[in-house]
Amino acid sequence: MSEHKDLRFPNDFLWGAATSAYQVEGNCRNCDWWHWEHEHERFIVDGTKSGIAADHYNRFEEDFALASELGHNAHRFSIEWSRIEPEEGRWDYAEVDHYRRVLESLHSHGMTPLVTLYHWTNPMWVAKKGGWLNPEIIDHLTRYTAFIARELGDLVPVWFTINEPMVLSIVIYGTGTIPPFIAGAETTRPVARNVLKAHARMYQTVHQVTSNNPLVGPVHNLECIEPANEESEEDRELARLLDLSANEYFLAAVDSGTIGPPWGEGEEVPGLKGSWDVIGVNYYLGRKVFAERRRAAEQSLRERGSLVPPGNMGRRRHASVNAAAEMNTPYMSPWTEESYYPEGLYKEIMRVSKYGRPIYITENGTPLTDDAERNRHLLLHLREAHRAIEEGADLRSYCYWSLLETWEWSFGHMLHMGMWALEPETLNRRPRPVAYLYRDIAKSNMISAAQLKEYLG
Repeated sequence: MSEHKDLRFPNDFLWGAATSAYQVEGNCRNCDWWHWEHEHERFIVDGTKSGIAADHYNRFEEDFALASELGHNAHRFSIEWSRIEPEEGRWDYAEVDHYRRVLESLHSHGMTPLVTLYHWTNPMWVAKKGGWLNPEIIDHLTRYTAFIARELGDLVPVWFTINEPMVLSIVIYGTGTIPPFIAGAETTRPVARNVLKAHARMYQTVHQVTSNNPLVGPVHNLECIEPANEESEEDRELARLLDLSANEYFLAAVDSGTIGPPWGEGEEVPGLKGSWDVIGVNYYLGRKVFAERRRAAEQSLRERGSLVPPGNMGRRRHASVNAAAEMNTPYMSPWTEESYYPEGLYKEIMRVSKYGRPIYITENGTPLTDDAERNRHLLLHLREAHRAIEEGADLRSYCYWSLLETWEWSFGHMLHMGMWALEPETLNRRPRPVAYLYRDIAKSNMISAAQLKEYLG
């Protein structure tokens, strides 16, 4: 085994953590996810509700002070659209003032704000119009973007338009396992097209209404999908098709300005081509795909009736959740040690580096509760990020998911993603060991040889 060496990161590298408004602020009562939680209780795996969440809405000053003490010099967060525009065309200036205080607090603590305009939640008035299935959402998001960028743009150096557009298209609108409980390609296709059109408009709008020349771009979730057997033509083709659908489709569309397969037929979108000054990358998992196993699984699901038919609006949960309930066994999350593939982060950074834009890692983390494994996970992924930098990638940030224990959407509170845990009754913040390892890395702007030896052996 070769000797470990110090891994230094570029000067001015941004070290931070990420959150989204709905998952940590608490009491986002005027949006579709709040409504779904209370109207379709069974789709939340652990049966919980977001409620007050981490109460970050009221404790942001405390949280930023602690983050700064622990070496963070950046923070990614989202603005909750349903707070800003609770009714169509009506702006809540008290909420605008709240987010201005959030931004001012970040600046006062020496942290660069990385602001997400849209992180999955719709105001109820948008949801009642059909959400992403209604192309009117493009105009609504454009108007909201123009308003909030004018109001707060002087404090924001980096804007992200839409969080994980393909997860939004394929999982939320497509699988039928998450509200609005609509399944099928005929649902995914219009949403995948609408998010691209909305992104293009939002990108152009931010640049039109701001004068501080911010960086603007999307946040794309990339899953490293590879054939289980490189010698199997079927496995290679399945991996190619899944990668095209979830990963490459969006990147190719923004690069070329046209909506290509599998969700488009070459339609040119005004303003889409090159609509990224920066590319946000969320990376968590790798996947080895087996064509034979996929066929067998699909047949089994069809026989059990676990696949949600296209257009079904019923109260359905993920097949594995249904199976666990039927067998009275605990639900097993797909987030296991075996699903992690640190080298995949390197591969995905190098994939997007070919577009010649700065790259920000906007999310990366683990819900594994073993502290040693959490530390190991961090170092393994940061080592791969450093490898990409050494090979020429213009990587400028790393944001851990998540700063605080979050309400993880349909998983509820069962995934412990926070760098800081929360005491159940008081919600007092309790940094996990990984927070102190991260502090030492961020403050020195490097991973030391001693850290690599201690944690990785």
